[in-house]
Amino acid sequence: MTRSFIAHSALGERLKFRSMTGQERISTLFEHRVRLISDMPNIQPRSMLGEDMSIEVNLATELGGAGSRFLSGQVTRFAYIGKDDGDMCVYEATLRPWLWYATRRSDFRIFQFKTAPQILQEVLAPYGFAIDARLSGSYRTWDYCVQYSESDFDFVSRLMEQEGIYYFFSHAQGSHQLVLCDGADSHTDLPAGPVRVPYHAGVLAAQILEQDFIDSWSHSEDIASGNFAADDYDFRKPNAEIDTVRQQPAGHSRDSFEIFDWPGGYTELADGENYARLRLEQLAGRRELVSAEGNLRHMAPGYLFELARHPNAQENRRYLIEAVTYDFQENALRVVGAPDAAYSESTSSTSYRQSFEVLPDSAPYRPARVTPKPRTTGPQTAVVVGPAGEEIHTDQYGRIKVQFHWDRYGKRDENSSCWIRVSQTWAGSNYGAMHIPRIGQEVIVDFLNGDPDHPIVTGCVYNAAQMPPWELPRHKTQTGFQTHWSKGGGGKHMLRFEDSRGTEHIELSTDHGNTHLHMGYLMNQGSGVQRSYGFELRTNEWGSIRADKGLLLTTYTQDFAQKTSRDNPDGHEQMGATLAQSNALMQAAGQAVAATKSLVSAMAQGKNQTLSGLVQGVQSLGGMSQAVAALAAGGSPEAGVSDDPDPAMADAQQMLDLSRKIDKPVVSIVSPEGQTMISPRPIVVSSGQSVSMRSVSALTMTTGAQLTQLAAKGMLTQVSEGGQINVVSDGDIVSHASAGAINLVSKTDASVTSTAANANLIGQKSVVIQAAEQDVFVTAKTSISLICGKSSIVLLADGTVKINGVKGLVNFTDNLDQRGGKIFLNCDAPIGSQAEEAVAEEDVPVAPAAAATSAQASEHALPAASPPGYVTTGLGKGVDAIAARSPTLQRQLKFLQGDKWSISYGPAGGGTYANTNSGIKKIVIDGAYQKDPYKTAASLSHEVGHAMYSYSFKPDISSKTAYVNGMLGSEGEAALNQIQVRREVWRAAKVDILKGADPANVEAFNDAYNIWAKGGTREAARAAAGKYYGTLTTSTTGEQYTQYYGKGYDKKYAGKH
Repeated sequence: MTRSFIAHSALGERLKFRSMTGQERISTLFEHRVRLISDMPNIQPRSMLGEDMSIEVNLATELGGAGSRFLSGQVTRFAYIGKDDGDMCVYEATLRPWLWYATRRSDFRIFQFKTAPQILQEVLAPYGFAIDARLSGSYRTWDYCVQYSESDFDFVSRLMEQEGIYYFFSHAQGSHQLVLCDGADSHTDLPAGPVRVPYHAGVLAAQILEQDFIDSWSHSEDIASGNFAADDYDFRKPNAEIDTVRQQPAGHSRDSFEIFDWPGGYTELADGENYARLRLEQLAGRRELVSAEGNLRHMAPGYLFELARHPNAQENRRYLIEAVTYDFQENALRVVGAPDAAYSESTSSTSYRQSFEVLPDSAPYRPARVTPKPRTTGPQTAVVVGPAGEEIHTDQYGRIKVQFHWDRYGKRDENSSCWIRVSQTWAGSNYGAMHIPRIGQEVIVDFLNGDPDHPIVTGCVYNAAQMPPWELPRHKTQTGFQTHWSKGGGGKHMLRFEDSRGTEHIELSTDHGNTHLHMGYLMNQGSGVQRSYGFELRTNEWGSIRADKGLLLTTYTQDFAQKTSRDNPDGHEQMGATLAQSNALMQAAGQAVAATKSLVSAMAQGKNQTLSGLVQGVQSLGGMSQAVAALAAGGSPEAGVSDDPDPAMADAQQMLDLSRKIDKPVVSIVSPEGQTMISPRPIVVSSGQSVSMRSVSALTMTTGAQLTQLAAKGMLTQVSEGGQINVVSDGDIVSHASAGAINLVSKTDASVTSTAANANLIGQKSVVIQAAEQDVFVTAKTSISLICGKSSIVLLADGTVKINGVKGLVNFTDNLDQRGGKIFLNCDAPIGSQAEEAVAEEDVPVAPAAAATSAQASEHALPAASPPGYVTTGLGKGVDAIAARSPTLQRQLKFLQGDKWSISYGPAGGGTYANTNSGIKKIVIDGAYQKDPYKTAASLSHEVGHAMYSYSFKPDISSKTAYVNGMLGSEGEAALNQIQVRREVWRAAKVDILKGADPANVEAFNDAYNIWAKGGTREAARAAAGKYYGTLTTSTTGEQYTQYYGKGYDKKYAGKH
């Protein structure tokens, strides 16, 4: 007789099948207990463990069935049971699927950006067994999924249960295969035995022995929840509605119970709807269930079959087998007297029975969610990680990544975890606190709802490698925080509160610019030595104080119980008292100004009357009176100042009103003991309106250099009593009214005195000297000269009176008394008495004559010797005679000699220059010109121009361009002076000091001079001459003056300012 059950193992026929009981269910690890008999009494269990064993089931029946099926598994337990009645050894093997090994291994592991099938493959692949993945669905990508202290089996089970994936095993001899499913198309008909299985019940079932059949069939339905709802929250879309509701009622009166799940485990609405569908399909699968039994051998979970011959026709349909329970028996009796292991096949008896659970194949199958997701038991710590070379790694939400201490697979880089949110002390819409943990710091990590897939950082902790910012417990009374510069460190920012009694203070500081704000007890942080109390704000960089609505700086004590921080009663009171005094002085000044203006008006009227009289007195002189008549008609252009003696008072009064309470954007500085403003460098006070400086007592302005006062529309100085003294100890006093008159008014005597040099009174149009009530006295020690054009009257100390003119007219209405020892008529005038001749500009030669030889220069065309009283240059009589014909040069030479300038010849070829820089005031003429008075006079006029310009010119060293342009301007001024002297000498003596000079140069400088002579500005003429001068070459270096001065700048000033 053929055996119905055969055990296939590594021991072959030495182990024979006796019985098997067990259960196999979809999405469950099967377990079969197989009894085996053997004549081997010493089989070692460990030799069988981990080996595959297959039970072959013969499916042949008397009605012609054929073939076999196999039930395979891994031997996970092997035991010796004893001996049977036939004295055979009985063993028991426990067969489980290879997936059972996954229960023997647990881990902590992170998966990122993978789908559930990908995760299953990664976890199960190392076991080395075949997997048949019959998956047709689409699956979400898990950004972050953690296997958290759970076995591989529990991890993949809960993942499959959540995603609607289930499994069963297909068997073959020597192996079994894990089949992954997610839908009806994953299943096929039973691979062995009949697919259409009949149902026989009762007496009929007992009579049927020749075929497999079902004899028990129980179909039941339960009340299950028909509605499912879920919701979740995504911080990236805090206002998004991602709740989902799905209904699948069973069609009875209690089919509307709802299950609500939160958190739903999703952040996308589509994922939520998919999970809701899966949950309802799981619930629906539990509502209808069929339990059955029969004399069967080929039923297997995960396959389909069709029921036949059931009396209820609705039951005769196709079903999915969910679970099968096996009970197989085969007993073979040993023959008496036969050799060991000899069994009689004819004495064997076989029985088999299967109970099973099935579902209609019309409903999708989903595994029940029975595997719990692990929950964390509390916070834990981790280390902040990120990319190599970075110190801070974060995203737009301030999230970080960490390396958990339990993570054996992470590389301590930006891939070690998902982005993890960081709890802050305060978080709002673009406001709140922000402290981003940095790479290497240890942080406290908790988990939302205890879910290991949702970590959140709740704080940071120190450790031995990350110590506190200040020494503890020494500074245990200090509270605050200190940052660390990134990247590379090198500095910090700090806010620290010191609560130690007696040294309480607050420090806000940054190492950038060594900037600190200390408040309270001020001390040296290094030595601990006290420095002061109060507050100190300091920096090595720049500082600014800005207040859009007003700023009050005060050292008065404020009573905040009665006043606000903006109240300024002390400053208002002090300023009010000062303005009151100023108002009294202003009234006195107003009266004085009115009286002065009245007096000046009377003076102007009297002056005009005098001019009118002069016109009438010289009517008979014809054309000579026209100039005087024009003066009389024009009057005196007195330019008066404002009638308001204190135009700034209104602004000051407004500021007084604003200072009571600082509620406008003003700055008020108030101090009861005084204020100082000190700097070794410039201090600038600027106002878009007025500036008031008012003092109840004295006001002193001192400067170690120049004091400048500029006013666009008048200046008023009024002293109520005590007088006024203006003293210049060294230098000149210049008062210049550019477009108006200068009036010096005195109630008593008025004196203009020069104690050591000349006193000059010059009028562009006229000079009027008038004694309203008594006499006019003009006295001189050597001579008195009156010169007008070609006419002159000279009174000498020796009694000589010289009168020169072209035409003479003597007209007296009364008597003429003419007396003298001798009277010369129609005789040559004495040498030197000729007046300078006015020569029009066009009379001056455009091009200079050719240079004369030294002999010619000394013998021909030289002016007569210089008259007595003219300047002696020290450069020779010829030069002195030429210089005497230029009033401009005479005036300049007198000034320079009075200021202790020296004039001399230098070495031949040594160049001509005016030393204006070293404090040694000297003009040096090239010795090569010593025998040529023309060249010497031309050079002298040029260098005198330099010397005079040096009093108002200071080189601009702010840039190379500015410096070069300024120096060329100085050369231009010297060239203009030379042209002016040339014209005056030509006008007086018809001598050209530029004879022999380059005609192009003379023409260019002449054109520049004409800019000024014809109404343009001196600055424009100077610039034109300087620009042309820059194209010329020096006599010493041979380079253009532009390059010459550029090199001078590079040598003296480049990089030094």
